[in-house]
Amino acid sequence: MAFCDKEKQLVTDGYTVIDNKFFLNYLPDAPEKCVAVYLLGLALSNSLGDDNSIDAIAQKLGITPDDVLTAYQYWDELGLVTISYDAPQHVTYRALKDGTNALRKISPSKYKKFSQQLQDLFAGGRQINTSEYDAYYQFLEDTAFEQEALLAVIKYCIELKGKSIGYQYILTVARNEMRKGATTLAVVSEHLNCQQKYDEDLKLVFKQLGSNRKFEHADREMYDKWVRELGFTQDVIVNVAKNCKNGGMAKLDSMLCEYYKRGAMSVKEIDDYTAEKTRLYDLAKNINKTIGVYYQNVESIIDEYLAGWLNKGFEDETLLEIAKYCFKSGVRTLAGLADIVDKLYKNGITTSQALRAYISAIAQQDELIKGILTKCGLARKVTANDRLLYKTWTQIWNLPYEVILFASEKTTGANNPVAYLNRILSDYKQAGVATVEQAKAHKNIENKTTATKVLIGGRDMERRPYTDDELNALFTVLDETED
Repeated sequence: MAFCDKEKQLVTDGYTVIDNKFFLNYLPDAPEKCVAVYLLGLALSNSLGDDNSIDAIAQKLGITPDDVLTAYQYWDELGLVTISYDAPQHVTYRALKDGTNALRKISPSKYKKFSQQLQDLFAGGRQINTSEYDAYYQFLEDTAFEQEALLAVIKYCIELKGKSIGYQYILTVARNEMRKGATTLAVVSEHLNCQQKYDEDLKLVFKQLGSNRKFEHADREMYDKWVRELGFTQDVIVNVAKNCKNGGMAKLDSMLCEYYKRGAMSVKEIDDYTAEKTRLYDLAKNINKTIGVYYQNVESIIDEYLAGWLNKGFEDETLLEIAKYCFKSGVRTLAGLADIVDKLYKNGITTSQALRAYISAIAQQDELIKGILTKCGLARKVTANDRLLYKTWTQIWNLPYEVILFASEKTTGANNPVAYLNRILSDYKQAGVATVEQAKAHKNIENKTTATKVLIGGRDMERRPYTDDELNALFTVLDETED
């Protein structure tokens, strides 16, 4: 998913539309860096490419990803964007609301005490203008928010960001509290005080992140989510933050959400999960390199292929050996490799020892088939059809190798020796011939020398390099595996 996105009302093609309400109501009070992030992100939200990312925005503006997230937190609190902290994290630009509706007539005496207390909070700072008073009054008229609760929010925001703070930010914080069901002074104060108590913990987190910026309300809310919703302890959060210096709070949030989904809640569980993830990444990259493909992001490969193979009992070494065999045999795609792995699994081959024994057995079988072809007067490689016929003769018709070899001597000079051999053996099967002696006696066949019986399997196979023919035989036999 792209980092920046838009609501449908903002979707355009080839150009970027900026609502005049942004210039008139939001830009004058916004920090320069926040304006730059907002405008660049709005332009990039048309793109689904690599340039639409928090890292790309940071690089283009010469700031850090943490600065980008801070800017978007500013706009999120004003209601201009929505930040999703689910992995992958992304930002949705929202259509600006129409603020031209006339205010309802409000009795000045109703908010006289509130207005005085409000101005006192900004004493020594700035004067509250009529538009700001009206915005507070309208909010209180439209909601069940208590006046004292809104004053508590204003005080909290002033302590956090200073007396130059704009009322849009304050009302956004108030709306966030209201979405949590907090509208009274007691509940709102409890929420805000609870978040303020995280400041000492946040100092340690920011120290590990290498960040010198001031806390934002969004930072406190994020930390509150990690502790209260996700259930992480402070030492775990600080420990994870050590690995997020280049990504700031955004990267830390993404990593903690990932650990939470994987059930890794303690430092040890996270270390174990990280080590396993590193192993899987390295294995996926090595497999790709072995078969000659490249993927910048291997997470999808791990999810789609690797995790399933490992769950079936395949060893890392076995998968790498299979990849090597695939490359030598011209199978150079992950889908092709997956097909071979599935066929090996159907044959019970999951370990390197079993794979080597299986290849050796196939190679020995091909030697037996070559012996039959030689008796038939043929000097060529073993084909898939030869293997299918041999499987029929030995496994379905249960004819001993000596009998097959004996019958092959009678095909010399035939136009199609293998087909002729198949007819002879079919006749043997129907007649119940099971030994060379019976074959000799069948239809007055002349006595000929027979070959010594050769057994396949039944002993340990020595590890050795395999020829191209042997590897080709492996994949041909696998193709013949029945589903």
